[in-house]
Amino acid sequence: MLVMDYVVGAKGFEHILEGASSVDVVAKVVLNAVTTENPSLRHLAGKDAETWMKEKSSLSDAEFYKMMKDLMK
Repeated sequence: MLVMDYVVGAKGFEHILEGASSVDVVAKVVLNAVTTENPSLRHLAGKDAETWMKEKSSLSDAEFYKMMKDLMK
């Protein structure tokens, strides 16, 4: 895959990133994830991640993936 393929694909994320958690929030979650004595499989970083996971829980995998694909057009 060429670098331009990634650049074109990343453009689909621009509108999603506008409401994304700050790098500080994500960094704190990552630090906690790697240093905790009781690790879990998922660590949600911010309100945006919580919203996505809540939405995912109300949809089938196929519906969620379709929604995400449509958002990136």
